[in-house]
Amino acid sequence: MRRLRALLADNRGVAALEFAIILPIMLTLVFATYEISQFVRAQLKVDSASQAIADMVAQQAAGVTSGTSGSLGNFCTAGTLMMTPFAVGTNNSSFSMAVASVTNYSLTGPTVDWESDKSCSTTATALGSSAKSLATSPTNLIPTAGSPGDSVIVVTVNYVYNSPLHYIIPGLLTLTHTAFARPRSNGLILCTAPCT
Repeated sequence: MRRLRALLADNRGVAALEFAIILPIMLTLVFATYEISQFVRAQLKVDSASQAIADMVAQQAAGVTSGTSGSLGNFCTAGTLMMTPFAVGTNNSSFSMAVASVTNYSLTGPTVDWESDKSCSTTATALGSSAKSLATSPTNLIPTAGSPGDSVIVVTVNYVYNSPLHYIIPGLLTLTHTAFARPRSNGLILCTAPCT
């Protein structure tokens, strides 16, 4: 009994034991804080890139050309550069964009004039008719009709965020943002082939 009492009264090594218990918790908190801040930072960069691309397309009064070697391809390259320091993969495989021009005509209502989803190395998901709903709901960005009417550029950027979180939460790592811009010339921005 005396030895048991002495063993229980001995407090040598308690700090080392507490440190061994707390260290994994503290390392997990530090790592989680860093990963969450990187994830938020990547989302902010995607937001910024999509808005900048929409603005660049809206400035092109003479029109744009689609494809990786056209002006939209150059805007895609600019978007990947805006993602620095985040990796965009080989041939920019983690970054894609879809661009559409939506105009509100007096007779037919909102119409997708053209769309390009193949201007980056990685083909983006086509906006299709969803470009119309993006431009008109919940707020109608092209309210007046005319000939040709008001127009808006819709840009959706997708970025695949590569992180160790991918192994824990797989669905959380594709970042997407949609941005809108009005053409600076107050007219329709034209797109040459292979725009659809």
